[in-house]
Amino acid sequence: APSMVGAEKGISPWIGSRVAKLGRDLVIWILSSGPLPRHFAIIMDGNRRYANRQKLERQQGHVRGFDKLHETLFWLLDLGIRNVSVYAFSIDNFKRSQEEVDALMALACEKFAALLNDLDLIKKYEVKVIVTGNLDLLPEEVRQSALKLMDATKGYSNYILNICFAYTGRYDIAQAISSTASQVREGRLDSLEVDVGLVKKQLLTREMPPIDLLLRTSGETRLSDFLLWQSAGAHLAFIETLWPDLTFWDMVRVVLEYQSVHKSQTKIQERLQAAEKPLRQANGVVHG
Repeated sequence: APSMVGAEKGISPWIGSRVAKLGRDLVIWILSSGPLPRHFAIIMDGNRRYANRQKLERQQGHVRGFDKLHETLFWLLDLGIRNVSVYAFSIDNFKRSQEEVDALMALACEKFAALLNDLDLIKKYEVKVIVTGNLDLLPEEVRQSALKLMDATKGYSNYILNICFAYTGRYDIAQAISSTASQVREGRLDSLEVDVGLVKKQLLTREMPPIDLLLRTSGETRLSDFLLWQSAGAHLAFIETLWPDLTFWDMVRVVLEYQSVHKSQTKIQERLQAAEKPLRQANGVVHG
């Protein structure tokens, strides 16, 4: 009789993967029945330490980091989280060695192009991609790749993926204030109309809601100048896992943690939103 050993070896991994997928789908269904963050932001930290631990070239750590982002996006979109921001490259990262910066720019150019043609992710889920930051600091090839990706996905509206590249929160706030000041100077805006809510509308993320949940991997417990204004009322989650090592179950624990504090966190967001109302409106004063 023919041996079944080879067939069993082939079937077992298939069964295991199917069971794992069913389990993951069940967990996603359970989580999605509870409150979900409207906007989930991630500081993807730990690529270089991952490379060192795995005895890989530093560039390979960044490659694994981009691959993990792609995998994580499927988890979040399947869960129904409609706005995701990721910290891909800080303006401060330009201070790294020229070799590493050049490698990161080449990788970004490659990944922007890959997202443009990603049928399984971008086109299937209809994800609008925005790349926020001081794009003038980027090499022309990278800048054009980012602009092409944004132009190609601008018609999508189911989800928004915000890739913060050549970005800092202070730059974002400064450009918002500068834009507001220009409108006053040009007579398009009365200085008496300037308030928190108006400046907020000039932020690079103006089409996204405030951040409800912010995750940083690798054990660091700081924001590193990432979306400072937008995360004012966010629940902050810091985990020890290095970014390329992140698992589906790490993400589940973070979302469960958010759900456990959802009520108090919502009240914080409501207070912040109330503070954005013009002072003249809040005080019942009308300028005219």
